[in-house]
Amino acid sequence: MKIGIIRCQERSNQCAGRNCFPAIQNKAGEYLTGYDTIELVGYDTCGGCGRNKADKILARALRLKEHGAEVIHLSNCLVDACPFKELYEKELKEKVGVPIVERVHGVHGK
Repeated sequence: MKIGIIRCQERSNQCAGRNCFPAIQNKAGEYLTGYDTIELVGYDTCGGCGRNKADKILARALRLKEHGAEVIHLSNCLVDACPFKELYEKELKEKVGVPIVERVHGVHGK
C-alpha cells in the first residue's frame, strides 16, 4: 500500500517521526496491520493552523495523492492536538478521493 502521512506543523519541531517511521517499517500497531506492504510516498505537515480553513492541508493531501498515495494517515500528533482536526478530516474525506485514516502508530510506535 502506498501511504502518505500528514503531521502537525506546530509539533513538527518536537518530533522527527521517531515513532511513525519504526511503526511503518515494522507494520506495528492496529493502524498499519492491514497492509501487506507499505511504501511511504510522502511525509508532510498540515501547513500550519488553518484557523478554521482546510486549504493548506487539502493542498498537501492532494500532492501526496499525485505522488501515488492510496491512503493518507493523519499522524498521532495531528489527531491528538489539532483544534481543527474534525474540519480537516471532513474536508479531506470529501475532496481528496483516497481513504483518510487517523493515526499511524499506537503509543511510542507500537
